[in-house]
Amino acid sequence: MYSKLTLATAAMAGIMVAANAQSDGNPHGWDRKRRCDHTDYSPACGACEGYGGIPTGDANDEITLTTCEVVAQPEEVDPTTLIKPVWGSKWTVPLYYEVLIGPKNDPFCFQVIPSNSSEGDLCYKPDYGSQYYDMEDAGSLAIELNAKSIVGNVTTSILHGGESFWIVNEYPWYAFGVHQCICTNVREGGAAGEEFMYPIMYNWTDQMSFIGRELIGIEYIDETRVLDHWAFGPHHAWSDPDTGATIRMWQPYNGLQIFPNGTMSDVAPPADKFVGPPDLCKAGGATFRIKCDDDGYPTGETSSEPQVELGHDGQRAEQIVPGDDYRGESFGEMSEVLNGWIDEMQVESRPCESFNVTELRQLQALLYLARDVRLDDIYQTNSDNRRIRHSMEQLESDWAELDSAIEGHDEAHPIHAMHRDGHCHEAVMWFVHHLTKDVKEVFAQSGVEIPLLSPKRHSCPADATDGHSKVCQAYEEQVTCSSCHSKALKTAA
Repeated sequence: MYSKLTLATAAMAGIMVAANAQSDGNPHGWDRKRRCDHTDYSPACGACEGYGGIPTGDANDEITLTTCEVVAQPEEVDPTTLIKPVWGSKWTVPLYYEVLIGPKNDPFCFQVIPSNSSEGDLCYKPDYGSQYYDMEDAGSLAIELNAKSIVGNVTTSILHGGESFWIVNEYPWYAFGVHQCICTNVREGGAAGEEFMYPIMYNWTDQMSFIGRELIGIEYIDETRVLDHWAFGPHHAWSDPDTGATIRMWQPYNGLQIFPNGTMSDVAPPADKFVGPPDLCKAGGATFRIKCDDDGYPTGETSSEPQVELGHDGQRAEQIVPGDDYRGESFGEMSEVLNGWIDEMQVESRPCESFNVTELRQLQALLYLARDVRLDDIYQTNSDNRRIRHSMEQLESDWAELDSAIEGHDEAHPIHAMHRDGHCHEAVMWFVHHLTKDVKEVFAQSGVEIPLLSPKRHSCPADATDGHSKVCQAYEEQVTCSSCHSKALKTAA
């Protein structure tokens, strides 16, 4: 059974496969410190160029560059002493660090899959974890990650064996341990119809060229080491001159990876790390299974989810004015009536005042990802107040502005309650009107808590500060449910 829930499709492995370099025009205008491809660049990329760092955004200055000092140019090193970066054919890396980079496919960067182009808005997703690699016996790569996001941490397990690629996610604390499995295949360049890609081979570094010997800062472990700099296309690797251990890798639109002890461990990976399909991907496993057949193998479908008729959910979306059973004589009575319907849904709930704004935003992130976009299409067509009025990117920006507006107001100031209550109304509206019945049932079974509506109708004082006015304006948008569910005109409580 497939879920219609469009939670995130999760972080893919950050292995920087040695693909052919591509001239994409460097659309973000990155300088030669952040990006310097071994091909298509003139003059050619040299030592202490293209070394990168910890990126946070697309602008050229949205990166904390590491330090780099040239120790020796290529002509100053005896070529017979050079050891190309060693990947190893069978190893365990108990701890590594990375920033995964890829196209922005969802507003919270849960779904980050490295691409062969830097065009468009990109995600920069830091995470850390373990890697297990065995191309001698298992022919597989397994990764266990703790991935950070702006709405909490997602624990991810990845297994790539043969043509199959499995991603199992455990969502943040506010999702009550909900699991998701995605069963898919990796294709050349990420394009449908292209050839399948298997786990990266251990000899992929054979095609790299020596760029120079450098004293380079190693992110996350706060060390500076003399390492050999190698490159192939946009891919750069730094290895120990004496052993060839691959310590650092950088690709400006795929990511940064730090292996403190290299990828040539003597510790053999446990065989059970490569057993697939994972049980959670099989029928009866994870709460949400995407593109998995009953045995847990990829179905090969090109869409992320099957289209199911909206039925009653669609009919309700077309009904602009709710029935009398869903309306109240005042704002307070409206809230009481709607809270009663939330109880009828048998979903976990608690009073709005018991939430803080961070918790509500995290819940809204989950609801936004779980929504059925076809419902919002109906609301947008009808200019219905239930429509989502801004993109998630715009909402994120608006939320940041509201946080700034509230700064300087002590905790007792009514602006805080208005701010929180507005988020409660918006979260409830999204839950009730943007999720289909079966997804609501999943939420109920998973124990995700939904806020109840506050009965208080906030109003903005005539002498409100600019910051207070911004919060008031946002609140008025968030409580638009009162225009249909309340039988009375808006009144201040």
